[in-house]
Amino acid sequence: MRSFSISLFNTVPFVCLLLSVLVAPCNGLFHSNQETQHDVNGNLMDQHDGNLLEVGGVWYWFGMGYTDCKLEKGWIPPLDCPGIYRKFGTGCGFRTDHLLNVYTSIDLENWEPAGDAFPIDGRPEGIYFRPKVVFNEMTSKFVLWINYLPPARTPLAAYPNATYLVAQSDTAEGPFEVVNDQPGLMYEGAGDATLAVDKDTGEAFIAYDAWSNGHRISVERLTPDYLKSTGEETNSGFLSEKKHEAPLLFQRDDTWYLMYGHTCCFCRFGSGLQVYTAKSPLGPWTDEKTDVNQRVKLSGKHVIPAQANYVFEVDGKFIYTGDLWTSAPDGLKSHDVQYWGELKFNDEGKVQVMEFVDELRL
Repeated sequence: MRSFSISLFNTVPFVCLLLSVLVAPCNGLFHSNQETQHDVNGNLMDQHDGNLLEVGGVWYWFGMGYTDCKLEKGWIPPLDCPGIYRKFGTGCGFRTDHLLNVYTSIDLENWEPAGDAFPIDGRPEGIYFRPKVVFNEMTSKFVLWINYLPPARTPLAAYPNATYLVAQSDTAEGPFEVVNDQPGLMYEGAGDATLAVDKDTGEAFIAYDAWSNGHRISVERLTPDYLKSTGEETNSGFLSEKKHEAPLLFQRDDTWYLMYGHTCCFCRFGSGLQVYTAKSPLGPWTDEKTDVNQRVKLSGKHVIPAQANYVFEVDGKFIYTGDLWTSAPDGLKSHDVQYWGELKFNDEGKVQVMEFVDELRL
């Protein structure tokens, strides 16, 4: 079992500060995969799901704050997700008080808290998770797509009516205001999703799965304002078998990559990462027939025991992020660790099998 600790000081920034005084400034990204991230005030960061976005030289890290509820384990599958069977809004990970936390940084290492960008009193009552934010250069708006479960007897009962709420703001820090609760996707019962913007055309795309199709992944183009999907008109067709979720979608040079894993509700063993490639987000897609987050023999655990979250690019490098569910050393979901690791590509542009690293340095 990998051990975790919450240190009082983040040693790398301290060493950098010392060296900046004695020698020269330190540059580069540092992220520990062994302990919960701290902000510049020394506070633990309740930062999960979400994504990172760079605008005007400033990095914004959007994440779901699950608050200080105790990690739970059930007796029936999904074992790490008993909250889906409990009264709506009461189970850990399924409460109605989740926050959209935003942090800012100029170096991807020292994070300043910017508050809750989607205040509870300004949004419909419900359960929120897996936020994704993009910037629309045409409208100069920050656009948020976030999973939403409307009130029901239990979260499980709410899932068939799950959707995405679409909100926008003039600033990354919010507050985001809901502008669309019917985003026009081809499949209902919204599952996990990610957003990606074409670097060349400015078009935006959503990759998602849905309860109505058995959790199969497909891709659709958004409208020019990013506030709605074009739905069936542009749907790529199914790109996975049933029971898959947590898609990643990103562009590297002239190739698009789609990666996803098996369904994994707060699972401690992580999920795999199947890889597809295409020249367009709408396909045709090629199955690379590779799982780059492989299982450790006999244990059932994946090499990186995380559920895929997002891929962001910095200085030509592509950084995978995933949540190490149930990793909190103090047993609080808010302190589960988020894993960051660099994706490696061979000369043909194929994603290489991933290895766990204790920390990411660039």
